[in-house]
Amino acid sequence: MNVMTTDLYKILGKLRLGRFVMPALSLLYTVIYVSAPLFPPAWATHIPLPIWKTIIGLVGFLCSCLLYWSRLAPLCITTIEAAIYVGLSAATSDESFLIPLVGALYFCIFLSPARKALVGICETVIAISVTTFDIYDRSMLILEWTARVAVVTAVAAIAIAVRAYKIQREAQQCSDRDRIRAEMLTQQRNLATSRAQVAAELHDSVGHDLTTIIALTQGFAEASDISELHDVLKDIDQVAREGLVDTRRAVHTLVHHHEELPIERSMTEATQAPDISNGFGSTLHTLDEIDTIVTHARATGLAVALAETGHRPHDPNQDNLCFVVCREAITNTLRHASEPTTIILSRNYEHDGTLHISIHDDGLGSGRHSAEQRALVEDHTGIGLEQVGEQCLMIHGSLSYGPDENGGWTVEATLPISSEEELNPDD
Repeated sequence: MNVMTTDLYKILGKLRLGRFVMPALSLLYTVIYVSAPLFPPAWATHIPLPIWKTIIGLVGFLCSCLLYWSRLAPLCITTIEAAIYVGLSAATSDESFLIPLVGALYFCIFLSPARKALVGICETVIAISVTTFDIYDRSMLILEWTARVAVVTAVAAIAIAVRAYKIQREAQQCSDRDRIRAEMLTQQRNLATSRAQVAAELHDSVGHDLTTIIALTQGFAEASDISELHDVLKDIDQVAREGLVDTRRAVHTLVHHHEELPIERSMTEATQAPDISNGFGSTLHTLDEIDTIVTHARATGLAVALAETGHRPHDPNQDNLCFVVCREAITNTLRHASEPTTIILSRNYEHDGTLHISIHDDGLGSGRHSAEQRALVEDHTGIGLEQVGEQCLMIHGSLSYGPDENGGWTVEATLPISSEEELNPDD
């Protein structure tokens, strides 16, 4: 039933038939009233009957026209209709033209604020009371007045019910729009976060591998005297550097593309976004994978020292982010540091499971790179460490990096455990 009412309301709203109902009823009543046997009152017996009917018909037509425009000024039209009703009832000695008045009252209650609606009701009741007391004697006065007040009450109740339904429907539509917009914003945010995390994983993993290839080819080329081998290694080095540049360009396109997405497109694309519950990328890394990164660094001629203190809680999310931090720091040393010889990587676990990471190298920094090296390893500002820092903040951790007072470069991170339930005291 509620669905049928809603559909009917929508159809009438689209066709705008509501504004014609009351004027049509008023006009129909005027035609019926004028067509019926009608005689002028005693004071107007000298007026010919056709002229008298014409006057009544014109007044009725005027009332119908006023009802059509009652949506523009409901209270004003109600006042005019009340005045016409009182005047016409006094002239004809009957109160038959009640329909235009209650029609105007309906629009007044339906469209006006509460105060104006109350004024319209009072005007209608006063008009009915004045007319009833003027026409009927005491024997019929209470009955006639009660009947007409009952009609006014019924019309007012219908108007209030329709207005309440309209307000409820508008509130529901507004709530639905807000809910849909909130869902779209949430999905757009999830899509943006997912893209940023995929970009960070691409930047770190592929960037590290390509950087390691470059470092290995450079180290092997310096240790070899075979010219033909030098040419091959030079080609490998060039391809790796070009791939590194392309990877960074793709990362920046992926990271910043979501800022240009209109919200209307976010609903469709967000439903296709990958799951980001695992943090960086789609799989969680383990601490054992750090050994592979260390092995690559040692293969380039660097001395890498590892140190770990405290009890390891085996938190998968913490281990994953620890790997990401270490990989990014070592990759940056291979990529940016000038003449590094040593990397010191230490992990310290506190009693509550919080992990403190420190990665320090003795390189001279990127400022002493040659012009050719700077052109080949030039990166956009902050993609790697910035993304890692955001991941640390998401778990209420922290990340800091910069030149060390004693020379070199230091990256430090604090990673709290994700949940007390993940601590395993038996390990």
